[in-house]
Amino acid sequence: MALLLHPKYSYLLDRGAASSLVRCTAFRDACTPATTSTAQLSRKLGGVAANKAVAAAAAERIVNAGRAPAMFDELRGRLRMGLVNIGRDELLALGVEGDAVGVDFERVSDMFRWSDLFPEWIDEEEDDEGPSCPELPMPDFSRYGDVDVVVASLPCNRSDAAWNRDVFRLQVHLVTAHMAARKGRRHHAGGGGRVRVVVRSECEPMMDLFRCDEAVGRDGEWWMYMVDVERLEEKLRLPVGSCNLALPLWGPGGIQEVFNVSELTAAAATAGRPRREAYATVLHSSDTYLCGAIVLAQSIRRAGSTRDLVLLHDHTVSKPALAALVAAGWTPRKIKRIRNPRAERGTYNEYNYSKFRLWQLTDYDRVVFVDADILVLRDLDALFGFPQLTAVGNDGSLFNSGVMVIEPSQCTFQSLIRQRRTIRSYNGGDQGFLNEVFVWWHRLPRRVNYLKNFWANTTAERALKERLFRADPAEVWSIHYLGLKPWTCYRDYDCNWNIGDQRVYASDAAHARWWQVYDDMGEAMRSPCRLSERRKIEIAWDRHLAEEAGFSDHHWKINITDPRKWE
Repeated sequence: MALLLHPKYSYLLDRGAASSLVRCTAFRDACTPATTSTAQLSRKLGGVAANKAVAAAAAERIVNAGRAPAMFDELRGRLRMGLVNIGRDELLALGVEGDAVGVDFERVSDMFRWSDLFPEWIDEEEDDEGPSCPELPMPDFSRYGDVDVVVASLPCNRSDAAWNRDVFRLQVHLVTAHMAARKGRRHHAGGGGRVRVVVRSECEPMMDLFRCDEAVGRDGEWWMYMVDVERLEEKLRLPVGSCNLALPLWGPGGIQEVFNVSELTAAAATAGRPRREAYATVLHSSDTYLCGAIVLAQSIRRAGSTRDLVLLHDHTVSKPALAALVAAGWTPRKIKRIRNPRAERGTYNEYNYSKFRLWQLTDYDRVVFVDADILVLRDLDALFGFPQLTAVGNDGSLFNSGVMVIEPSQCTFQSLIRQRRTIRSYNGGDQGFLNEVFVWWHRLPRRVNYLKNFWANTTAERALKERLFRADPAEVWSIHYLGLKPWTCYRDYDCNWNIGDQRVYASDAAHARWWQVYDDMGEAMRSPCRLSERRKIEIAWDRHLAEEAGFSDHHWKINITDPRKWE
C-alpha cells in the first residue's frame, strides 16, 4: 500500500525497484543487488571502506525521479554531486538528476573513542614531547574533481546516551565539510563564497560545523545549507579535537618564551573584512558578582584591550551599581533572565541559562565571554582570532565555560532555548548544557583561564601555581577565582584558608593580585565592593572555627587592616 501511494511508484515499477524497496528499506546494508558489480556495491554502501575499489572519477548518472520537496528545486539540472556515506539510490526521493561520485574513505575503527580526540589532559606545557592527536581517516580529496553540491548521510544513534559524541558521526561531518571547503576554494579563490551542502540525518547536524543560520531548508530528515566557506575553513584548520592546542602556548624562542599573542591578532585582522568584536559578561539574580565585574573590566583595560565591553544584566542590578559598572568601562544591556527548568527554586543554578543571551549580541561577529570572577593579566585579544567554540579544558572531554569564544546568532539562541528542557546538564548549570551542544570544541592553553585551585594537594603543585600567580610580567593570561571570591574576604588574606573544604582554593598570592587592580580603581567604582554586616559576622565566625580546628597556617589570627571592616 505504501508503494502504491508513493508519488514515484510508476518510476520505481518501471525500474523493477519496488520489490527491492520492500526487502531493503530497513536493512539497506544487508540487501543483495541483482548484479554484484563493484559499482553497485559502491552505491549500496555509500562511503564506507568497501567503496575503495571504485575509482573516484567514475561518476554515475541520476535521472530525475519526479516530484520532490520544493527546497530541492535548486538541485535540478545537470549537477555533479559528491556523495558522502550515501548511495545514489537514496537520492531518488530528492527528484534530482546529474552525475554522482562516491567519496571513498575508511570508516574509523570501533576501537577509536571520543576521549582519544578529547582527552582530559594533554602535555600542553611540553614537559615531555608535547601534545599530539591520533589520525582520523580522511579521503584522498585530490582524487575528486569539481562537485556542485555535497550530499551526505549523517549517523545518528539516539539509542546510545553518547550519540552526540560518536566518532564515526564526527568523521562523516568532517569529510562532508572538507569536500565543501574544497569546492569553495576552487570556485571562490578570493574567499567569501558559499557552497551548497545537503545532509540526511534523524538528528540535527553538528552546530559546530553546519550552523543553523546557514540552513536554507528542511524537509523531514533532509537538511540543506549554504555554507560560508571562509568560516568553515577557519574551523577545519584547527586540530581535529582538543588533543592539541588551537593557540600555541610557547613562542618560537623555546619553552621559556611565552607566546606572542600579537602575532595571531594581526593575522586575524587581515583575514577578510574587519570583524565586530567585544568582551562580555553576565550579571543576574543578585549583586554577588557585581564587584568582580567591575574589577574584571578594569583588568581587561589594564591588559591593553580597546575592544567593546558589554555587560548583560537583569532587573536586580541597581542604578548606583550600573553607574559604577559604566565607570569601570562596561556598556550595560538589560536582559530578561532565563530560568533553568531543571533547577530548584532559589538555587544558584536557577537562572544561569541567562548566559544564552550572549548569542543575541548579533551586532558583533565574535564575542569573548569572561566570567565575573576572573582577573585578566595579559591581553586576551588574540582569542578573537578563533571560532566558536574555543575554550580551556575542564574535566573529561569537557570545556570550562569561564572564558569562551562564541559567535552570536539568533537562530543558535533559539536552538539553545528549544533544547533547554531535553538536554541534561552534568552539573546542573550552563557549562554542562553547553558541553552537550558544542561537542566539537577547540582547546586553549589552561593558562588562558587559570583555575585557582590546588586539587592535587602537593607541594610541587602549590609551588608552581603560587609562582605563576606572582609572576611579573604575568605568565598566565587570567586567574579564575574558585571558592570564596576576593571581594567577599578582607584584603589582608584569602579567607578560603579558614574553611576546611575551601582550603584547596586558598592562595594569598592570587588574592593579592586581585587587590592590586582594586587599589588602582577610583572611589566611584569601589562603593559596590563594601561588605555587608552579615558577611563580616560570617568571616569572624569562620576565623573562630579555624582557630578551634587549629589550622597551622594561622590565617585566623592575622590582624585585619582592611578599612571595609569599619565601613
